[in-house]
This record gives sequence, structure tokens and C-alpha cells, in this order.
Amino acid sequence: MMTSSADVAARAGVSRSTVSQILNGHGHRFKPDMVDRVQAVAQELGYRPSLAGRALVRGKSDVVITLLPDISFGPRLRELIDRVTDGLAESGTTNLIRFTAGGQVIDDAVLALRPVGLWSVAPLLPEQHEQLESLGARVVDQPRELQIAIDESIGALQARHLIDRGYPAIVVAMPEDQREQPFATAREQGALAEAAAVGIATLPTVRLGLARNSSGELARRLPPGDVGVVAYNDDAALAVMAAARHAGRAVPEEIGVIGVDNTVVAGVSEPSITTIDIDVRFSAHEIVRALQGEGPLPTNALETVRSSISVIPGGSTARDH
Repeated sequence: MMTSSADVAARAGVSRSTVSQILNGHGHRFKPDMVDRVQAVAQELGYRPSLAGRALVRGKSDVVITLLPDISFGPRLRELIDRVTDGLAESGTTNLIRFTAGGQVIDDAVLALRPVGLWSVAPLLPEQHEQLESLGARVVDQPRELQIAIDESIGALQARHLIDRGYPAIVVAMPEDQREQPFATAREQGALAEAAAVGIATLPTVRLGLARNSSGELARRLPPGDVGVVAYNDDAALAVMAAARHAGRAVPEEIGVIGVDNTVVAGVSEPSITTIDIDVRFSAHEIVRALQGEGPLPTNALETVRSSISVIPGGSTARDH
């Protein structure tokens, strides 16, 4: 049976209101011995006040909500969330992760916590900003235009690497999964634009299902000839390499492949996968700063983020050119 504030109050010989106030940061209103007694009983019984209840008492919580869209949870995103969480913890703020399937309204479970701030990995709608700002929460989300520009830069860097390695044609390999399309489409556009700018041929985009035992079907859809493949991420790159083996095509001699995310898989596959790494330290620092009320995200963020994106060479593009 879950312990309640009433159990703590009964054991400590005080009212539930007293328990609530002491455990929600207002212990200075009471005698030290009473505060010590209530805290000792709460610890003994394993009681923790609910975040929603604490927020109701204070009018605002010491919690930040991170909203995650329904997308692949790659290592760079995990690192970014970890760095933001650690940065907030240094100032006594708790970061809670909330997955969201989208929609125009922030759900009641988030609003009930009265967060001091909210960081959304995906851009929020104007009405969502209004909802949160009406509660006095600091809202941090990346403008859609900035996210598109970053993903275009990633795709362009992938294409540029393949072109520099001497591949005479470029094809993009992106997932069929609709959840990934906002990011995948921008990377595709960046890669195609980079190839067009230097007169390199581009071939129709290959859509990946990434289902088990799908390498045979994908092998039949790989374009013939000498080609460089801009893969959406390292998982997509691995699928392309499996399809190439199935078709008897040599990597990197006939097909060059570059992914994104610098995953463990990229390093241990054979050959290793050339990939894009993203240094998230700048982004994490700026997100924490904005959530702590030290100013908005910088207006020149794009150039700084671009400078944090780099190619990690691997065997999948290591050919003489």
C-alpha cells in the first residue's frame, strides 16, 4: 500500500498541511525540531510528495519538461538530453522526459506539473506557446527553419564527402517511416542541392523499410554503376551495406555509404561506416541557459551548430580516388 501524507502526519503528530508545507520547501515556517521529525518520518515511511502536489503548493515547480517527438532515439539525442539534464541538476532543477505524438494541445499531465520550463525537441505551435507562457513557464524550442537548415547542412556534408571520394553519382537512402520525414526530407534536399551545385548526377531516392530480411528487396532497388549513398542515419547505412553484399556489389569500391549519428554500430560493422558526428555541447549549454531564464537561444546558432558537425571517416568510403 502506498504511503500518503496522512500517514506521515499521523506518525509525526502534525497536520497534513504541515507535512505538505515542510516537504515542499516551506520548513522555515516551523520549529526546527518539527521539521526534523516530519522529514525523519517521511524518510522512514518512504514517502515522497507528488510533483503535481508540490507545484500546486508553490504555484510553480522545480521541474523542466522535455518533450520528445515520436522519432528514432539516437545516441546524439540521448547525449543532448543527458547534458541538458545534468546542467539543470546543477541548479536543483529536475528534467522530466515526456514523449508526445504531436497535436495542438499540451496534455493535462504536463500542465498539472506547472513546470518552470519546457524544452521541446520539435518545434511547438503558437497555441502551445500560449498555453505554457500563461503558466509562466520558460519555453525553449528550436525554430522549424533552423532545424531544417541544420539537417540540410548534414545532407550537404554527406554528399560533399562522397563527391570528394570520387563517386560520380549520388543517391539518397531514407526511411519510409513517416515519423522521420521532417528530418529525412531536409537531409535529402541538402544532399541533392550540394550535388547539383557541382554538376554531379543524382539518382531517384531509395526508400528503406528496414524490416527483417529486407536486404534482398533493397538489393534489387540499388542503382547500378558506381554510386555514393547518402544514408539518413547509421541504421540506414548498415541496411544499404547489407543490400550491397546481397547483390554482390563491393563497398566501398562500387558503392560508397555515409551515415549519420556516429553510433557504435558504425564503428564495429565491417567495413566500418563513414558517418557524421554532431558535437552537442554548444546546443546543451544554450538550452540550459534559456531554461534558466538567462536569455533566448542565440540568433547565430546555425553557424555554430554547422561548425560542430564533422565527418568520421570509415571503411565504407575508403577508396582511392
